[in-house]
Amino acid sequence: MLSINGLVIRSGLRVGVARRIKAQVWDVAPRRIDPAELEKEYQALNDALAHIEAEIDLHLQQFQGPDSDREILKSHLLILRDPELLKQVKSAVSDNLESAAQAVQRVFAGITRSFRNLPNDFFAQRASDYSDVGHRLLAALTGQEQEDLADWQPGQIAVLNEATPSQVSAFARHNIPAYCAQQGSFTSHASILTRSLNIPAVVALPGLYDKVQDGDALILDAIDGKVIIAPDQPTLLLYAELLEKYREQESQEQKLSSLPVQTAAGRQISLRCNLDLLTDLDQPARLGAAGIGLYRTEFLYLGKDELPPEDLQYQIYRQVAEKVAPHSVILRTFDLGGDKLSHLIPAAPEANPYLGCRGIRFSLAYPEIFRVQIRAVLRAGLHGRIQLMFPMVADLKDFLAAQKIVEDCRAELLAEGVECASELPLGVMIEIPSAALCAEELARHCDFMSIGTNDLVQYTLATDRNNSALTPYYVTHHPAVVQLLKTTLAAGRKYGKPVSICGEMASQPEYLPLLIGLGFTDLSVNPASFLPCKRIILRCDAALDDLCQNAGATCSLAALEELIYQKLKPYYHP
Repeated sequence: MLSINGLVIRSGLRVGVARRIKAQVWDVAPRRIDPAELEKEYQALNDALAHIEAEIDLHLQQFQGPDSDREILKSHLLILRDPELLKQVKSAVSDNLESAAQAVQRVFAGITRSFRNLPNDFFAQRASDYSDVGHRLLAALTGQEQEDLADWQPGQIAVLNEATPSQVSAFARHNIPAYCAQQGSFTSHASILTRSLNIPAVVALPGLYDKVQDGDALILDAIDGKVIIAPDQPTLLLYAELLEKYREQESQEQKLSSLPVQTAAGRQISLRCNLDLLTDLDQPARLGAAGIGLYRTEFLYLGKDELPPEDLQYQIYRQVAEKVAPHSVILRTFDLGGDKLSHLIPAAPEANPYLGCRGIRFSLAYPEIFRVQIRAVLRAGLHGRIQLMFPMVADLKDFLAAQKIVEDCRAELLAEGVECASELPLGVMIEIPSAALCAEELARHCDFMSIGTNDLVQYTLATDRNNSALTPYYVTHHPAVVQLLKTTLAAGRKYGKPVSICGEMASQPEYLPLLIGLGFTDLSVNPASFLPCKRIILRCDAALDDLCQNAGATCSLAALEELIYQKLKPYYHP
């Protein structure tokens, strides 16, 4: 039995058998064509292009996801029609006397390799798209079949090195229940389509492809983010029970949507959703959420050939605000660093980007980019209840600098005769210890605060949360972290300013009773955790406050762990 941890792309639980999808290796014989064959090769290329275009058009007609995700498939059409790329392929045929298949293989491999060698998520995504289109063209030119999914059997789980958008689309058409991949990222086009088409998946699983064989029993746990290969009998029995409970829980949790979010003691809790993408906009209403507690706007910037202009941002923010009405949405200004926009903005490389020019620091360093976003948000503020939040604020100085730009942009729009929101609540993310320790000063000036626990833990404990070797040091419930939570909440209460938690801590069942017991009444969680969190909230009673009143810096780590994993366990694991 072997368990490998990875990244959840779409949550779910599946037990079945593995079926490996091999990376296609194309048998293209190198040969020098006769000049008399040029027209024949051109015709073969044109026929292949027409064939793939027809396939994509058919997939677009059958596509069941939102219109925004259809653009991913349409982007492959743009690659096929790229005149510069086609010029390179045709030149390889005419100048080098290569066959059309040879030319396509060499040109697409070169483009893909160039993109992959650049240290940027944007280019890695583009490399995957070009590779996908190149493979489809080679299949059409060589007559060699790509993986045939028509004979897929019920219970088989796809195992592959890295999923492509066209494969994910095919999985949905052939009712393949789930997949796992050795490589992948949350923001890739394949992952976006995976969520849109509701296919449970786990990716970024080190060494997966070489460690699993066709027919191996396989557990895909896209809840805890792991894949178990050849599980032993006790593990199979455990997951059979978990799967039954999961299905029952899914059924029961749907009934929770109509119930008010309040504790057993009658305390009202504002439970909202964290969202990244327009594709998830239907989720808050479906779940009965009180709006969007965190909308990460940086996804508008990643994977783009140019910085998103003001009008495009305005349309997107307006769409979000209108969709979530009558509830509010907290838009976080983009949390980016120069490393993520290096293809668009010249920026010096940083030895430690986590402590570098990112978040509000980057925005203030590049006000011309920041102002475009602020103008778009102010315009969209006329169409719904938008609140604006600044990430990586260290102290009041950062907030006041950002607030001044908002005021300047509003005056600028009004001078231009452009309608915009006369008032826009401005808040800060508390994710740096200095911000938590300055929470009283911030609370006097801002309209709300939201605690990003992921980074707050990382910076408080000086522990890289992405370094698996440091996992024992990344202790979310460390007394120092809990004390910073209490300090921030007390500051908000003193000045009558809302304080929410939008970090992963709010989505983790074992921590939710602690947060409720500490007095937090405003939480924002990922959509997959919304109903499980609501179920726990409904169990929280008056005794919880007494159990949690002494949690904090004066409480040892051992005492906190006893509180969370023993005394509070009946609330999240009855």
